[in-house]
Amino acid sequence: MEELHLYLQIADTIRRDILNGKINPGDRLSSVRELSQQWGCTQGTVQRAYHELSQQGLIDSRAGKGTIVSGNLTPAQRNKDTVIRRATLVNRSEEFLLEALSMGYNLEEIQNSINLAMDRWKLLDNQDQNNIKKTIKFIGSHDPLFNSISTRFSEIFPGYGLKIKFSGSLGGLRALKQHQSDLSGCHLWDSESDSYNLVDVKNIFSDEKMVLLTLAHRRLGLILPPDNPQKISSIADVIHKRVRFANRQPGSGTRVWFDMMLIKNGISPDQVSGYDHEYSTHSEIGRVIAEGSAGAGVGLESVAVAYGLDFVFLTLERYDLVFYHDQMNEEPYDLFIQWLQHSEGKKFVKQFPGYENIETGKIQYSM
Repeated sequence: MEELHLYLQIADTIRRDILNGKINPGDRLSSVRELSQQWGCTQGTVQRAYHELSQQGLIDSRAGKGTIVSGNLTPAQRNKDTVIRRATLVNRSEEFLLEALSMGYNLEEIQNSINLAMDRWKLLDNQDQNNIKKTIKFIGSHDPLFNSISTRFSEIFPGYGLKIKFSGSLGGLRALKQHQSDLSGCHLWDSESDSYNLVDVKNIFSDEKMVLLTLAHRRLGLILPPDNPQKISSIADVIHKRVRFANRQPGSGTRVWFDMMLIKNGISPDQVSGYDHEYSTHSEIGRVIAEGSAGAGVGLESVAVAYGLDFVFLTLERYDLVFYHDQMNEEPYDLFIQWLQHSEGKKFVKQFPGYENIETGKIQYSM
């Protein structure tokens, strides 16, 4: 193993021994010379490992006394968000990072994989509640961009938090109607008007004035294995070539759109291999295709890019955030509107592949 990485392995071994109680506070560690002989490395590598542990507050080097394990940690302290707990998490992260690098992944690929994994867990509680004076509850359609905003919400809008739950477009609007949430997100296509969201919002909130705030337009299409081995170019190809399909759950905007496309093309759901295999997010669609469990699915280009998959563009859809009109001039809604309409918000949207910000911040009213 390269010594650049070996020092982290040495530090990790000592760290684990401290956490497991094999080495206790006040114990003296082996000398630099002794440890370099045990690991078959240079003394400089061991010194770097000790420096790493010292920076994390785990050990203390004292003249004439050698290197001593710091502190007097109680079991309760070990379970709290202390230095040693955070140090362990950092080390585990570095361990994963080094393993991924050794397997040939680059930093951008690793970062994308971490983002997708975090997205999969939905980040339901990612703010420091001690500094949050008001938390907005979101229930609605899955969107990687909005999920990313949620992780930074209290940073962009100090004092405000955002909790998210992905339920699909229709489920989100119904939850908002029942006052189970403060904010929803949807991308529901109406075939008769060839428009997004307004028709469904008017139908569900027939006697209430609602605000539809455009987050972005998203490129939707077929997510396919790398290099598109079966040369799929349309939904019809998926059917005719009997490609195993990964579907979204009923009530999601993507499922509504896909079902309408089947009707438009005279295709029965029974003709779709895997039609009943349902997933609740775009990220899950990307994951099962990347793993080889499915050969095609309708999803966002941003997910295809993150997984290194092929993508066939099918349509551009509008994703709107929906909330009650009487909230429009309240914080943080007014701050969020201003942010999206400002260059800062538009720039944030633009950094995500497969998103267009030409109407980001645009407002429509249901009545």
